[in-house]
Amino acid sequence: MSFHLNNAQQMAINDSLLSLTERERKYLNNSWAETFSKKIFPFIKEDRFSILYSDNPASRPNNPVNVYFGLLILREIFNQSDEEALNSLMFDIRYQHALHTTSFQEQPVSKNSLTNFRAAVYRYNQEHGIDLIQQEIEAQAKSFSKLLKIDGKTVRMDSLMISSSCKKLSRLEIIYSTVARLIKVIDKNTTLPEYFKPYLEESHYNDTIYRARDKDLNTRIKKVLKDGVRLYSLYRKDKEIRKTKEFKLLARMLKEQKGKSSKHISPNSLQNPTDPDATYRKKGKKKHIGYTANIVEKFDDNNRMIEGYDLQKNTYSDQKFAEDTIKRLDKGTTALVDGAYYSEDIDKKAKDKGIKMVPTNLVGGGKNNNGDKFEIDEKKHLVKRCPSGYKPINSKFKEGSYRAHFNKKHCNDCPLRKDCPVIEQKKSYFLKVSEKTLHRCRLITKMGTSEYQELAKKRAGIEGIPSVLRRRYKIDHLPVRGEVRSKVYLGFKISAINCKRLIKGLMNRPKEGLPALLFNHLLSLFSFQRTYRVKFAA
Repeated sequence: MSFHLNNAQQMAINDSLLSLTERERKYLNNSWAETFSKKIFPFIKEDRFSILYSDNPASRPNNPVNVYFGLLILREIFNQSDEEALNSLMFDIRYQHALHTTSFQEQPVSKNSLTNFRAAVYRYNQEHGIDLIQQEIEAQAKSFSKLLKIDGKTVRMDSLMISSSCKKLSRLEIIYSTVARLIKVIDKNTTLPEYFKPYLEESHYNDTIYRARDKDLNTRIKKVLKDGVRLYSLYRKDKEIRKTKEFKLLARMLKEQKGKSSKHISPNSLQNPTDPDATYRKKGKKKHIGYTANIVEKFDDNNRMIEGYDLQKNTYSDQKFAEDTIKRLDKGTTALVDGAYYSEDIDKKAKDKGIKMVPTNLVGGGKNNNGDKFEIDEKKHLVKRCPSGYKPINSKFKEGSYRAHFNKKHCNDCPLRKDCPVIEQKKSYFLKVSEKTLHRCRLITKMGTSEYQELAKKRAGIEGIPSVLRRRYKIDHLPVRGEVRSKVYLGFKISAINCKRLIKGLMNRPKEGLPALLFNHLLSLFSFQRTYRVKFAA
């Protein structure tokens, strides 16, 4: 199938829009479909997906990619299944108007179109490591920000845990399931040794996992692991079996489980063979199996738009997300984050790129030992004066810490002695403060200012997104498994949120003046062709 752009649509004589009454047309123009048709659909960049198709122009042309992409967004906006979205496109003129298909005799989407499109995107991502959906949605979000005139250079970040739809298994169940799945594959392709045939019986699973109470759990784990090792040894030289996903999972499981106690199993280990990408993480008092997502939102006083997102295994830390995001932010951006994203090293990387990190709190608490009250020259690495203005007897910088001795006669009667971090020694008072502690104390002092707190308050606006993704978009109940597939579904949910914000933002704008209204009216009367490409002035 070759790729062809769906650049424009010639309105046909039997276009369904022409059969609408004036009243029906008025309602359609005032609906979400009009905004989607004019402000969202034109921004879908079809040629980004041309690499998914054949470069042979003689092969059958593809159905419009922008219709697929737009329908997948509408599917998420209205919380539909693929079948429900297809039915809406076929029988709801609002969908057809939004996707510019009112003149099609047959709607250009069939039963498996959306599934096949997503499958092509999955394959390309797995082969090349490029997420076309993420590229398109983030480019789209930047265009939406321009339409809403979000001109500020302030972003805020938040992360959320996303549960895998796979069943939570015990250690014994993980080992057993991995072994049993490979045995079934071997049985279908070649002669299975008699020893392993009990694994094919339905009762064997329950007998091993639940009914063998007379045997110690560790004994059962060792028994199934031993069977796994034996199976691996028998078929590791079989070229066909070695290629299977089940054999690779067995090899991974043995490497992670063999010879280890439960306490020493890595959080990155296999949690369920039906979702090999899912990992384990304990956050607070909650245990999670699945993934973690990061959201980057650009905003001003009137509007907001999610301009960046990512999904990784749930062992991926917020600080790693922060490092990834810094690489993509523009110079002069202010990033509002919580304490989990912040570290001194990350702050330094941000400053090197001209980005200001504003943490709303700090991991480990915000206790200040008042080390920042001392006058310290960081270029010369010297402690120059104490908070009361006295010079030290001596000062040096050693092993990443500032060290200084102060005269006892100055410190004994000092009114600030109670809150001072110096330690009394035999001949003097001693100050030792590390460079990191000094910077942390300075940040804590800065965080106490009203100006800083006013800016930090603005981060709270992003904390509603995880709740919306869970309640409205059922992010913890995805119909797919695997990191790549889950990220694609997350992307369309993010796009749905952005599209709804754009529609709401444009509808809430002040009404246009008479010249603009007259121009738009004449344009709608005399335009017989819809142009899909929208360009901004440089």
